[in-house]
Parts: sequence; C-alpha cells; structure tokens
Amino acid sequence: MSVEIRQVRTKAERKAFIKFAWNVYRKDPQLKKNWVPPVISDYMKTLDTETFPLYEHAELAMFTAWKDGAMAGTIAALENSRHNEVHQDRVGFWGFFECYNDQEVANALFAAAAVWLKKKGLDTMRGPVSPSMNDQCGMLTKGYDSPPVFLMLYNPPYYNDLVINAGHHVGQELLAWYIDQKIIDIGRLRKISQHVMKREGLSIRIIDMKNFDAEIAKVRDIYNSAWEKNWGFVPMTDREFDFMAKSLKPIANPHYIYFVEDAEGRTIGFSLSLPDINQALRHVNGNPFTPWGFLKYLWYSRNISLVRTIVMGVLPEYRNKGIDSILNTHIADYGGQHGLFASEMSWVLKSNEAMSKLAKVIGGKPYKEYVIYEKKIA
Repeated sequence: MSVEIRQVRTKAERKAFIKFAWNVYRKDPQLKKNWVPPVISDYMKTLDTETFPLYEHAELAMFTAWKDGAMAGTIAALENSRHNEVHQDRVGFWGFFECYNDQEVANALFAAAAVWLKKKGLDTMRGPVSPSMNDQCGMLTKGYDSPPVFLMLYNPPYYNDLVINAGHHVGQELLAWYIDQKIIDIGRLRKISQHVMKREGLSIRIIDMKNFDAEIAKVRDIYNSAWEKNWGFVPMTDREFDFMAKSLKPIANPHYIYFVEDAEGRTIGFSLSLPDINQALRHVNGNPFTPWGFLKYLWYSRNISLVRTIVMGVLPEYRNKGIDSILNTHIADYGGQHGLFASEMSWVLKSNEAMSKLAKVIGGKPYKEYVIYEKKIA
C-alpha cells in the first residue's frame, strides 16, 4: 500500500503527532531502555504557532505519514526568516522526525517537507532542527548506550540510514563531552582560576534569582554577542529569550549559573548549567504534571548525578584569556561538594577546536556524536 501524507492542522492532531514517538521507542527493548519521553505539554507549546515566540518570524508545517491505515512517521518543516536574513541564504529546516524502519515512509516524509519548503522559495533543507538551532538539534550517531541528557535528542541508529538513503549528506557534526568531576585536578583549576581573576581584575558570582529579569537580560546580551559568529546561529529575540528563560527557571539551581564581572561591575561572561532532570523525567512517561507523575518526578529528582553545561559566553574582547577556567572551576567545585560528580558539555561543534581543547583540559571525553544533515531541494 502506498504512503499517505497528511498535514497536521488541529490540536488533537498535534498531540497525536507528538505521541507517535511512543510507538517507535516503547516497542523496542533497547530503545525503551534509554529513551526519555518528551514532556507532552512542553512539546504542545513548542509546536503551537499561535503562542510560541519563534513563530513571530518563522512558519511551521507538520506532517504525518500513514501506511496500511496507521500512522507510520512524523516530520515538521520550518521556514525561519531571521536565519535567512542573518546568513543570506535560502535554507529551510526539518525536525521532529520519527519513523519506523521503512525507507518508503521516510522518503515520503522528506519529500513532503521539501515540497513545502520549496514553495517558500528555499533551496536547501537542513535538519534535524527541532524547531531551531537554539532548541534541540542533531541526530545521534554515536552514544546509543546511555540516555540523553536534558534537552538533547535520542534516536534509533537506523534513522541515520533513512536520512542518508533519502539523499541527505552531513552538513555539520556536533559533540557532547562527558566530564568526570572526580578525576578533575580541582586544586590546579583553582590556581589557574585565581591567577586569571587577579590578572584581569575579575570577580565571579551566582545569579541573583530575586532580580531574575535583569539577570536574564545580561545573559541574553552576552549570548547574542558571543555566539554571533557560530555556524547556523541566529540571535534570539527578547521575547524568545525571555520565554525560554522563564520555562527553565523552575529547574534552575543558581549555583550553576555564574557571572564573571570586571572591576567596574560589568558582566563580561557567564555560564549556564542545568541539572539533568531527564534522570527523573524518564520515569514519568511524558506527564510530570499529573499528581502521580509529579510525585514520581520529585522522588527521582533526589538523586540527579549530572549537570549539563548548555552554554558559556564571553564578550569578544575577553576571549582567549582563560575566563572559561574560572567558570569551569566553580561548576566542578560546587558539584563535587554536592554529590554531582559528572557533567555534560553540549553541544559543541566538532570543528570548534578551542572548545574541544578546553574540554580535554578538564578531563572531558567526546562520548556522544550528532549530525545535522543537508540536502539541496530539487
């Protein structure tokens, strides 16, 4: 039987689009072992084009594939006008790809996304990006033997074959670095940090949660400035950044959000790490806000053993001066004192030699690899 493609248009269809993933991962013992179900309510918000701030400058289309009368796969296509303004190209994106191991279904999904993107005047498709480079992106190609950390993706190994066989090629490679805090020479790191702080006249502090909005404004300004030269980066609008910050605030530990300031009190760098709440979310089946789900979430949150360092940013004039050593020292120091003896630094461009060097210096190992694929739209 041929594959039928349907475009998602209603709230109920959007929820079915999200829930399809359970059919892929729950039926395979190995995938089920490590997959962390997405929080359904969060995905519902992310895919809501009426309220999610990304769609003030982007357009989204969601498609489901049907075979033998049953849903067999999903994909979303996205036109991000700010990306094309910043990079002066005509790139569109695909993401939220889930599919059985069926090349015919995968081909139909990619074709549907390509047709939609082509109608928008775009000539290249890139993904998985779900739904932007500031969110979840990259397809896992190495590191299937452990669960993903918070806001990182997980997928069956065969997904990569489906993408390659559909004519896509590697556009960019990403790494996740695992850092065992127990083997870090924290004494040496402290000395380096103290030397840099004294030499540059710097100080470090944690975020002031009582002045959250003002603090987030500082993070936003440095983030957009520090990352502007990165591959595929698009500065976040104030509304996008505020929306993201407020959604993460409930799980933030202020002792993992640091600001580095100069002698005049100007913020010149920051780091943002979050506890790996996936270690708790994997037990609640995508529903942490039900009474039973919330109780289970609280129970399993007691023993979170890892943090994810999502981003570090330093103003351009302070790059290559060792500011990262100050931030890493405090992350490792606090974690070691409070039972969090591991961290993941992700994601990092494989081509970013400076960040790879930094990760190696503090004992990091690249234990997961991801790919963002590209394909010309015919």
